[in-house]
Amino acid sequence: TQSYFGVVNPSVSAQKHRFIYTAIGSMDSDVAPPQGIAKFDCETKSTDVWMPQEFEFCGEPMYADRKMEEGQVAGEDDGYILSVLFNGKTEQSEMIVLRANNISAGPVSRIPLGLGVPHGFFGCFSSAEETNWGAEEIERRAKLALKMESRGNMWNEVKSDFSGLGLRLDDMEEYFGDMM
Repeated sequence: TQSYFGVVNPSVSAQKHRFIYTAIGSMDSDVAPPQGIAKFDCETKSTDVWMPQEFEFCGEPMYADRKMEEGQVAGEDDGYILSVLFNGKTEQSEMIVLRANNISAGPVSRIPLGLGVPHGFFGCFSSAEETNWGAEEIERRAKLALKMESRGNMWNEVKSDFSGLGLRLDDMEEYFGDMM
């Protein structure tokens, strides 16, 4: 079976770990796009697999911690696997949520996104405070990104209040704050 985009619980990243989550193809050894999600158990050598409909394709799996009650200790597979599922018939996408400890049970939630996310698009899940932006902050950052993109052909030019990177000098701290 082909596997793509292998991930582990971030709390055991770069350490000995038991479980690996990955997108898998559906055509055994033949080349196929990622379609389902698999969990490989490195201790027992077993596999837990969920495959969607033949016209649906999963993207990169992302591990998200499950909030534990006070005093509880989370196991390595005591979280959720998130993935974007593209429907080839409707050309729409959903965010799917699977229990990391029971992949074969399928999604516990399917959230329609109202648009088609390109198959193969990937990212990461983060519960960090710096990613909890409100709508105004997201809009501000999107405008700044568009400004940077529109100046993409001038990245090596120095223009008035723009640096050689195409950034306004007063935006430099936002992007390179800790490095400056």
